[in-house]
Amino acid sequence: MREVRLAKSAGFCYGVRRAVELAQRTAEESGGCWMLGDLIHNSFVVEDLARRGVRKTADPAVIPAGETVLIRSHGELKSVLDELEARGVRCINATCPNVIRIQRLVAQAEAEGRRPVIIGEAAHPEVAGIASWCGDPLIFDGPDAVRQWLDAPETNREMPLTVVAQTTCIRELFEISWKIIKKECTNVKIFDTICDATHKRQAEAAEIAAQADVMVVVGDRKSANTKHLTEICMGGCSRVVQIERADELPPDLFAGLRASLRRYMQR
Repeated sequence: MREVRLAKSAGFCYGVRRAVELAQRTAEESGGCWMLGDLIHNSFVVEDLARRGVRKTADPAVIPAGETVLIRSHGELKSVLDELEARGVRCINATCPNVIRIQRLVAQAEAEGRRPVIIGEAAHPEVAGIASWCGDPLIFDGPDAVRQWLDAPETNREMPLTVVAQTTCIRELFEISWKIIKKECTNVKIFDTICDATHKRQAEAAEIAAQADVMVVVGDRKSANTKHLTEICMGGCSRVVQIERADELPPDLFAGLRASLRRYMQR
C-alpha cells in the first residue's frame, strides 16, 4: 500500500496568518481598502481579499489621501511608506514581525557606522524593502558572491559589517556565507534572521525527500519559500513536482512506484 505523508509543518506560518487576518479585519472595518502588490504570495488568498473589497495596485500614487492601504507581509520600501503617510494615506502594516526586526537591525547597523550585509535574493520584495532601511547595503545571494567581494580590495576585510539573512534564505547558504565572512573579516556582527518556521519546513522537507519516491510541493510560484523547498526536495528525491492546485498534478506522476508515496505540502 502506498503511503501519503503530509508534513507536520505544512500551512501558513505565524507572519502570514497574521497578515491575512489583519487584512480581513481591515477590509471589514473599513468597507474596502487597498493593498500594494500581493499581501502574501498566494493567489487564492489574494482573490479572496479582492472579493472582500481589497483593491490591488502596484502604484502607490493611485491611492487617494484618506484611504487605507495594507502593507504586505514582505514589507515595503521605506520611501514608499514615508510618501504614503505624508499624503495622508492610512497605512496598516501587515509586515511580518521577523522582517520588521531585520529592517531595524540594518538601520541600527548603519547608525553605528557599520555596513549591512544581507544574504538573500536582491530582487525579492522582502530584501528590497530591508535594503531601503539603510543607505548602502551589500546583498549577496550566496557564498560565491561573498568570495567575489572578498577578492576585491583588501580594505573590504577591515570594514565593520553586520550580517543578516532573508527570512526564507536556505540555511546552508547563509551558514556558509557568514562563516566565510567571519573567517576573512576583522569586525563582524552576525544575526541569524532566518524564520524558525522556514527552518523547520526546510529541515522536514529534506528529511522526507530522503525517504520518498515522489515529492509534491504545493505553493505559489512567486513564493521564495516554495521555490527553496522545491530545490531542497530535489536534493533528496529524484521525482519532485511543484504545483499551485491539484489539477496541475501530472497524470503519470505516480506511475511505477514500488515503495511508499510521500508528499510535502507548503502554502
